[in-house]
Amino acid sequence: MTAERRPPSWLPWMLYWISLGLMLSGSGLRIAFPEEADGGVFDTVAYIPGYALVPLVGALIAAHLPTNPYGWLWCALGFLYGVVTLSDGLDQAGLVPAWIAWLLDGVGFAVILCLLVLVLLLFPTGRPPGAVWRWPVRAAFVAAGTAIVAVPFAPTFDDDSSPTPWAVGGPAGNVFAGLLLSSIRALFLLILLAAVSVLLRFRRAGPVERQQLKWFLFAAGLASVSLVVNQVSVPVSARVWAVVDAAGFALLPTAVAIAVLRYRLYEIDRIVSRTVSYGLLSAGLISLYLVVVALLRPLLEPLTGSSSLAVAASTLAVAAAFNPARRRLQAAVDRRFDRARYDAARAVDAFAARLRDQVDIDQVTAGLRDTVAATVAPTRVGVWLTVPSRQGGG
Repeated sequence: MTAERRPPSWLPWMLYWISLGLMLSGSGLRIAFPEEADGGVFDTVAYIPGYALVPLVGALIAAHLPTNPYGWLWCALGFLYGVVTLSDGLDQAGLVPAWIAWLLDGVGFAVILCLLVLVLLLFPTGRPPGAVWRWPVRAAFVAAGTAIVAVPFAPTFDDDSSPTPWAVGGPAGNVFAGLLLSSIRALFLLILLAAVSVLLRFRRAGPVERQQLKWFLFAAGLASVSLVVNQVSVPVSARVWAVVDAAGFALLPTAVAIAVLRYRLYEIDRIVSRTVSYGLLSAGLISLYLVVVALLRPLLEPLTGSSSLAVAASTLAVAAAFNPARRRLQAAVDRRFDRARYDAARAVDAFAARLRDQVDIDQVTAGLRDTVAATVAPTRVGVWLTVPSRQGGG
């Protein structure tokens, strides 16, 4: 694409501000007119930053890479999130007929699913992984188009919604409802298939693209973990999980922006290493705390009359085990997830150990070059030595 045919630089930011305005308007209406079935005011507020990141990421990528379609996908995704949010807010406030909200939600949901397929398939280059992956793109467009056509004529699936004036009943209505459900299911299956394409792309990727995919997979993995844990009965308040879910949702657009714009790409191995190590450390220390409390409580409670001594002893045991466990666990995790840093640290330690006993300047210089090459991996290495000047005679 030539420079004359590039989209204007103001277009992505105009789309961002329009999308943000739609989201804030819809969220404001949902807060002003809450419903019992709704997640509540707190949930609505918690998710605003994550949803606002979607059009922001699109604007950043489209402004920096205007010829890459990937940023425009996120712009469109953010705009649709804004439309659906505003539609829900208008419906809750009773400012529009219920069938308009049903129509906008149905069409918007189908298009959002289609865009999610493209977001996965085209990451990070803006192109599918190969020619064979073009058919899921076409299938996503066909499924979304079928759903869009079926929404105005299909009956609603719950009592809270109202069908459009063009909805038909009887066998014809069942046909349209079946088309709508089948299209939505097909889009979900295509999303799973697109997720598989990311893993296959990772196997064939070069160094830079592999780092980009690591950022994407890291964010997707953390978001998936939060969703899975949220389904398990844990003694945590609903508000805490609302914040965790919202943060997990916000991770994905953040990781996409870092990956596509290539900002601090090569820190992902260190971030993954720290995340895994501190996650395992927290799980281990919590388990140790619970085990010590369970063992000491029946022994000390008959003597003290309370469990406070067992709790205090468990806390001291966890505090004493923290640093030794962290060091050992961090070393083990670095060997697997941050191998470059682990190997570099070992090379530096080995050179420092040799330097204590080495006196030959040529061997010291050779060892220094080998260590720098192993740790920093420069294209060229040179060592300059200054010869001490002789002052005075003799």
